[in-house]
Amino acid sequence: MYRPEKVQAYLTSISESRSPVEDALKRNIFKYGLWLLGIPAIIYGAIDRGVAAFSGPVFDVTDVSYCLIGLVILLGWVCIGLAEDHSDGTILKAAQSIDSAIAPASEYIAQQTYRLPFPYLCQVYHLLNVQHLEDIHRFSLGNLKVVKVSDFQATQEGGKIRFETMLDSPFNVLRMWRNPVVEVELTIHSPHQIELKVPTYGQKFIRVLFNVLPLNDKEHHLSIQLFSNLAWPKELLKAILIVASSLTLLEDLPYLNHLARRNYDRLFSQTSEKRRSSQAMQLFHRYADLYNGSWKYRQMQLLDN
Repeated sequence: MYRPEKVQAYLTSISESRSPVEDALKRNIFKYGLWLLGIPAIIYGAIDRGVAAFSGPVFDVTDVSYCLIGLVILLGWVCIGLAEDHSDGTILKAAQSIDSAIAPASEYIAQQTYRLPFPYLCQVYHLLNVQHLEDIHRFSLGNLKVVKVSDFQATQEGGKIRFETMLDSPFNVLRMWRNPVVEVELTIHSPHQIELKVPTYGQKFIRVLFNVLPLNDKEHHLSIQLFSNLAWPKELLKAILIVASSLTLLEDLPYLNHLARRNYDRLFSQTSEKRRSSQAMQLFHRYADLYNGSWKYRQMQLLDN
């Protein structure tokens, strides 16, 4: 039965303006995803023409030329890759100002920066909540499970937590890089820098540095720096990691919006009983102990330097 109210509701939903961050993330997924899909498509075309050239009784020069053209296009496609967006130099400069020598330049893959309409503390709470990897990123991480927290260490500037994760599905795409069960590290390096380190095969790793730069009480900049020592072509690894980081941040937006609607200052004043019952939040509680009450002054001081 024709229902005009449903049609109108649909037209209204698709015509609503999306946030600039959401649009940018979807563009990243489309652009880099399309580039990744182009590689097997070109390889298939080159192989198909090569097989056709030698399958007949007579050597076909035309098919050979098509095969060579395909290989040249593939070489250019992979080598040229996709340029990073450095349009906002202010964000990049601010991110570099709090960067440290955690990862060598030779392992640098890419950097993405976004201006998010959420308070700074919401992002910190989100990044330091180990359980959100299982709850919020159920789709992008393929039902990854947080098995247990194996170790916690407090440091002068923050702390480090190690937790065991398991790939619950045999079809999880992450099995390309890592064992089904690995120990992941999450580290606070400063009030504005958090590191996630994921081990891969052959004692290699993928490392993500989150630089959280507060602007005011309602907005912050998020810089995601990607590093890895995997022996993969850098452009290929760059495209894969940017698609992955864009997808996970796209999943984060409703969660961050939910946190922003809460009284997030109360997150810093949880009772000791509640703290002891949550191992997954130990790193956030450490952050709260170090920076509660002074974070507004520290963030503004940092941005003025």
